[in-house]
Amino acid sequence: MQQTEPRRVDKFWLTLIERPAVFLLLVVIGLALLPVAVWMDLRSISDASLQAQAIDLDQTISKIRNYYAQNIIARVQDAPGDITPTHEYHDTPGGIPIPATLSIELGEVIGGNARNLEYRFVSDLPFEDRASHNLTAFEIQALEDFRESRDPEDIEIGYEGSIFSRKIRIASPVMLGEACVACHNSHPESPKTDWTVGDVRGIQAITISQPIAENLWAFRYLLLYFAGAGAIGAAVTGLQWHQATRFHRMNRNLEKANTEIASLNERLTSENLRLGAEIEVARQIQMMVLPTQDELGGIRELEIAAFMEPADEVGGDYYDVLQLDDRVKIGIGDVTGHGLESGVLMLMVQSVAVALQERGPSDPRQFLTALNSAICRNIKRTKTDKHLTLSFLDFEADKVTLSGQHEELIVLRPDGGCDIIDTIDLGFPIGLDDNIEPFIETRELVFGPGDIIILYTDGVTEAANPEGELFGLDRLVDSARRHNAPSAARVLEGLLTDVKAHIATQTVFDDITLLVIRHN
Repeated sequence: MQQTEPRRVDKFWLTLIERPAVFLLLVVIGLALLPVAVWMDLRSISDASLQAQAIDLDQTISKIRNYYAQNIIARVQDAPGDITPTHEYHDTPGGIPIPATLSIELGEVIGGNARNLEYRFVSDLPFEDRASHNLTAFEIQALEDFRESRDPEDIEIGYEGSIFSRKIRIASPVMLGEACVACHNSHPESPKTDWTVGDVRGIQAITISQPIAENLWAFRYLLLYFAGAGAIGAAVTGLQWHQATRFHRMNRNLEKANTEIASLNERLTSENLRLGAEIEVARQIQMMVLPTQDELGGIRELEIAAFMEPADEVGGDYYDVLQLDDRVKIGIGDVTGHGLESGVLMLMVQSVAVALQERGPSDPRQFLTALNSAICRNIKRTKTDKHLTLSFLDFEADKVTLSGQHEELIVLRPDGGCDIIDTIDLGFPIGLDDNIEPFIETRELVFGPGDIIILYTDGVTEAANPEGELFGLDRLVDSARRHNAPSAARVLEGLLTDVKAHIATQTVFDDITLLVIRHN
């Protein structure tokens, strides 16, 4: 039976089922946009209402001022008597306010105690003995526009605020009539005396605020409806989605499980083959670079016995005996980690050390500095994160010079004495920093006939028994004291016997490397 391709609509819903977070987000957005749309409409209605209120109030105050000027002030001026129109009418017997003063004080009365209403009757040219009006940017712009248009019906409108609080500003021009021009041009404190009829003396500005957020509770029934409808819609949608996804998820899980099992089997087979080959290559690399028995026995003043046993997971233990003429240098190190990368880095160290012994500096500090520089370049080239601890011993007649950071050095004396030399302050891990010269120090040790030096890697001290207890440095020192003998081979044999007895049936996870060096 031929399987038909799912329709685009089905693919869309399957995509949403597989991505519940996206599905939930779409539902939430759909529910949230409805009150947002209502809120935006309310804001538009509020803006229109505020504008109408401000214009009506502006026109009302202008009409009151014009009526006062034409029917009160004009009649008083036409019939001189004890009544005097003046700005300082409070201090003048029989004084009444001029129209401008009436407008200012009327605005103070209207907006004095109102939180959402402000009225200003201002000018940028106040009389000399009166305070500046400190015009706002909106008022300054309105004055400029009015003086350019000279239209008495002109108004300037501005909006401020956010979606939660709106504010509208209305400004209209205050223009001079014939009586105003005569008064202003003759007044001794007038800022200018060349006014003409129709000049814009100032502006009348009205600001009305509407804090929408404060009135939010007025829409409580609508908000409760949105919340209830949204909750019911989300619950019904969630139930339908849950039912639809149950069977789909079961089918997908079965298909996924079958695919993962088949893929896992293939990966395990391939990974086992790869790991087996990598471990074998690493083992071969380790054994290839070890010094031969002829090299170990070719130094007349020294008897050297060595042992290295790679672990199941191959690490990067290194030791070497380098001899050039009468110069003898013995090194021991431990690369971090396990596997092929560690083995390759160990091979790099061995190669560089041999080259430097042949052609490099004889000074131990310069030797380690040059070796580290070369290894760092190779590490950057291979983009590995490995590094190693590494110490060298330079042998002379009756002394040895120790350099580099590695495990503690054990020196056995013929009289049964034992010295433990800490190397932590003699160097720095190789491959971590391009220049380690400031960290390298040397230490000279007396090494006379019958003295024995024991070198080892952490695979010895960290070897664990079946109970998980480590062999440790103290056990190693005790074992060395017990097996102290005039033969490096016998000392090595005794040490290995104790280590393997401690390990018993426990799996070994790290290389075990031991060197015993005896001064003949």
